[in-house]
Amino acid sequence: MKLALALALTLLTVVGPSLAQDGPRTGGVFKAAMIGEPPSLDLHWTTAVITQQITWHVYESLFTYDKHYSPIPMLAESHAVADGGRRYTIKLRQGVKFHNGKEMTSADVVPSLKRWGKMATPGKAVFKAVEAVEAKGPYEVVIHLKEPSAALLDGLARPNNAAAIYPKEVIDAAGEQQVKEFIGTGPYRFVEHKPDRHIKLARFKDYVARQEAPDGFGGKRTAYLDEILFIPVPDVTVRLAGVETGEYHFAQQIKQDQYDRVKRMRDVEALVIKPSAWSTAVLNHKQGLMTDKRLRQAVQAALDMESIMAAGFGHKDFYRLDPGLMYPEQAQWHSKAAGELFNQKNKAKAQKLLKDAGYAGQPVRWITTKEYEWMYKNALVAKQQLEETGLKIDLQVVDWATLVQRRNKPELWDIFSTGFTFGPEPALITSVQCNWPGWWCHEEKERALEALAKETDPKKRRAHLERVQQHFYEDVGRIKFGDYFTLDVARKDVKNFPALPWTAFWNVWLGR
Repeated sequence: MKLALALALTLLTVVGPSLAQDGPRTGGVFKAAMIGEPPSLDLHWTTAVITQQITWHVYESLFTYDKHYSPIPMLAESHAVADGGRRYTIKLRQGVKFHNGKEMTSADVVPSLKRWGKMATPGKAVFKAVEAVEAKGPYEVVIHLKEPSAALLDGLARPNNAAAIYPKEVIDAAGEQQVKEFIGTGPYRFVEHKPDRHIKLARFKDYVARQEAPDGFGGKRTAYLDEILFIPVPDVTVRLAGVETGEYHFAQQIKQDQYDRVKRMRDVEALVIKPSAWSTAVLNHKQGLMTDKRLRQAVQAALDMESIMAAGFGHKDFYRLDPGLMYPEQAQWHSKAAGELFNQKNKAKAQKLLKDAGYAGQPVRWITTKEYEWMYKNALVAKQQLEETGLKIDLQVVDWATLVQRRNKPELWDIFSTGFTFGPEPALITSVQCNWPGWWCHEEKERALEALAKETDPKKRRAHLERVQQHFYEDVGRIKFGDYFTLDVARKDVKNFPALPWTAFWNVWLGR
């Protein structure tokens, strides 16, 4: 199974001239142009990718992923499994320092894991199987499971909405709210957040790195840069121009139709991440119009995904139409189950479903954003198609941070735009979780998902995933538009930068 994930890695490629490798050098202020402000700097609090992209330089977890997307220790030293797979004993690395100077121990790890299990989307999924988490001395933690789990280590390694380890006193001070101090064990420490200007991180001089060679996201992490400035630049044209002129070293989410132009820029590298994510419309299963399955099916039946994806991503090389919850590059997981319900383009079917549901022209409130321009363009074309069937779409355009805040309040929306990013473990992908906004809590899907998390046999796991995907389309859990591939850009003096699904600036330096 893990060998197949290695195949996926080979397709996460850098496109363009190879990055020249100067010898590592220390120093410099690295400027990263981001799509906007993060909704939070508490990694337990949100699945927003921009929060992860910034804060996982600050926070670390017990495990991370190697180059084959297998979980490997990070803050953990080692682990052992006993009691038929129901007890995981995790030894912690000794001497690891938080940014406040305190040594990390089990007294910090246990409350961090419990908080993650209570608050985070993947944490809630993992903790369905957790009976207890306890400390056995200062450098050992034991996780007791109700039953064996095939997803525990993947859950602890997952970077998005991660099981980050915070100091106990930070967790205690936060209570049920977001943390107020941003203190971790990572190679960079939080310095300041000036809204609409920057989030500043600085090298943590007392960082205790692993000694193994870098391996994927694991091994030795080195902070070569003096500082990293994450700068909100909502206008994609300004982001690209800033990298071209040297104002920024890196910019994310460049319009894919600029790819050919970027390749002609003398000092700029085009970075293509494939696969990256899939574009989606999330439907509200808890409250409002979309609680009616017939209305959800009408939306699914009406849409022409080719037109939607072409509008959002422009360049044909940057998107594909595929029904799979997992990507074709993940050969052991990818499936076309229920694919006949994807990309139906059936206006007559949609109109009949609307009539059967007694739809009377009520406005469907769809929240989207221009900070991810493809989200807005996908939503705009989908709105046109749905209105041709008789639905009335109230498209509300807000900044990304506001969208993330509003989507937690079911009374405020019927549909919202987002993307679901690459993940190695199918039992933990956000797109099928009941506890995530949209609240798709289908009983048979939940049983299949729980079976997927428990099962260790690869063939049986795939069968469980196909059941989940069948329910995804039959019950219309979300609306998948298609897969997309991200275009980021970096200055050519940025060295050792990997074009991978999860942006990381440790082990990166600035050339002369």
